[in-house]
Amino acid sequence: MIEEIEKNSNYRNVNYKSDIEYAVRVAKILLTPIGIWPRSNSQNNVRLFSQTAIVFVLMCFLLIPHVIYTYFDCEDLTRYMKVIAAQVFSLLAIIKFWTIIINKKEIRFCLLKMEMQYENIDSEEDRLVMMNCAKIGRFFTALYLGLCYGGALPYHIILPLISERIVMKNNTTRLPLPYLSNYVFFLIEDSPIYEIIFFSQMVVSTIILSTNCGIYSLVVTIIMHCCGLFEVTNRRMVSISMSGRKNIRDRLRDIVQFHLKAVEFAEMIEKALNVVFLSEMLGCTVIICFLEYGVIVEWADNKTFSTMTYFVLMTAIFANVFILSFIGDRLKQVSERVGETTYFIPWYDLPDDVAKNIQTIILRASRPASLSGAKLFDITLQAFCDVCKTSAAYFNFLRAMTV
Repeated sequence: MIEEIEKNSNYRNVNYKSDIEYAVRVAKILLTPIGIWPRSNSQNNVRLFSQTAIVFVLMCFLLIPHVIYTYFDCEDLTRYMKVIAAQVFSLLAIIKFWTIIINKKEIRFCLLKMEMQYENIDSEEDRLVMMNCAKIGRFFTALYLGLCYGGALPYHIILPLISERIVMKNNTTRLPLPYLSNYVFFLIEDSPIYEIIFFSQMVVSTIILSTNCGIYSLVVTIIMHCCGLFEVTNRRMVSISMSGRKNIRDRLRDIVQFHLKAVEFAEMIEKALNVVFLSEMLGCTVIICFLEYGVIVEWADNKTFSTMTYFVLMTAIFANVFILSFIGDRLKQVSERVGETTYFIPWYDLPDDVAKNIQTIILRASRPASLSGAKLFDITLQAFCDVCKTSAAYFNFLRAMTV
């Protein structure tokens, strides 16, 4: 073991660029086209500002007229309450869109830290631990994206094509818009405006979907990397008790410094993204409630495809909340495990000054890293259970109101 540690002191991760690219690839692909992927300050700020402004205007162009129609022009609001989930989903995209823009410097700093930590890793074993966490993050991202795109794209594209035709004033029929809307300042009944709006709503809804999925992928990637830092700290603490007393002070110093980097990284995530966590948990509670209502309504109308679409969407949102709660809970557990591992090494057989330093690690690890929704509640598996119970309660209330 001693020889291995001495050999690893000269270790260099020559694949760090491909490692970090593997970890962030999905988020980068989804967020770069809409202009909110964190970049260096040398980029063309005017072009970037124009890009984000256009995307934001398009989001509002879809959401605001849809809200106006639903709450002021809809003849049977009960039949359209199921579409409120789409409005909340779009609103969440706008909130997260601006949260990423406002905290762009902090998120860029997190990504730079990730690259530096991959580059400066001390051994192949540590690299494998961090890459395993990156693979878990990619798996969660692929799972959520598969469910989300599998439900949302049929909702945006296929359902309007198979819905009942709308009879116009001149006795012609048209396909219903993906999002029934009231554009206050102009009419959309005539060609080619109707066709342009129809196509633009499909495009903008896809942009909103990609925004939600891209930010979700970025959040999962960063949190899982932080979990990897704590797991590396835990692995190094285990190895220190098996490698004798040679250079123990230097190795302990490196462990303490690495643990502090992990703690600081977790605090950075919490500061930059706690609004995203809050909006995600509260928004998903409302979305799940109305998607459950949509499943019931479409099932009662014997619309099999629509029922399956709403069910897949509901499953995607459940998966969203569960994965976010799971990785938040995992972060808390792996940070606590550092203190437990440190406690069980034979620190009492080490020199007094080394034992005191180890006791300091135990004391610091007694305050585990955690994520919260704007400091109101922790993002753990208990939060997932709360979302399930709250959405079920709202759903029962909604059914009682619409019977």
